[in-house]
Amino acid sequence: KNQVLLERELNEFIAHEVRNPLASAIAALTFISAASRGPLQDDKSRQALWDDIHIVDSSLQFINELLRNMLDVHRSADNNIKLNIGPTDILREVFEPVASILFMRGAKVEIKTDCPNSLIVPSDRMRLKQIVLNLAANATKFVDQGYIQLRAEVVDGNVSLLVEDSGPGIPPEKRERLFAKFQESLDLLNQG
Repeated sequence: KNQVLLERELNEFIAHEVRNPLASAIAALTFISAASRGPLQDDKSRQALWDDIHIVDSSLQFINELLRNMLDVHRSADNNIKLNIGPTDILREVFEPVASILFMRGAKVEIKTDCPNSLIVPSDRMRLKQIVLNLAANATKFVDQGYIQLRAEVVDGNVSLLVEDSGPGIPPEKRERLFAKFQESLDLLNQG
């Protein structure tokens, strides 16, 4: 019975997380297909085609990383996950790639980074980038205007990474349920 529950949760997770990037890739491929049937007469047409190609690429890269992450989740449940700890430049290897991914996905708000230059910490670079991307991508769902800021600060020798935004925020009474799976009540109220 426990295995059936785990399998159902996995299916719900896939449906929840893969649906949007896959839909973006499919839509962009439709535009690419239509554009490839006709002549690309000007720079604007060519640029639109390249923009759609980038959407497909970033969406499929996201899905690929997500599926890899799902394998990691199962490995961690068995205490079999391996971390690749190494020097990680927070600005260049985490914040800038995440900001670029959000931009390529068409974020409607300003994406800002605030990080000391050459802030290098020991970390699993891929997993840290995943976490920051997940938080920032969730913020894009709730911020229609303003900004999303990826910020790092060093306080008493410890590094804090923050994802801040100009959105409506989360009501205090809902914060305890923030990390529940598929927290849809926030989506329904446009809060995040």
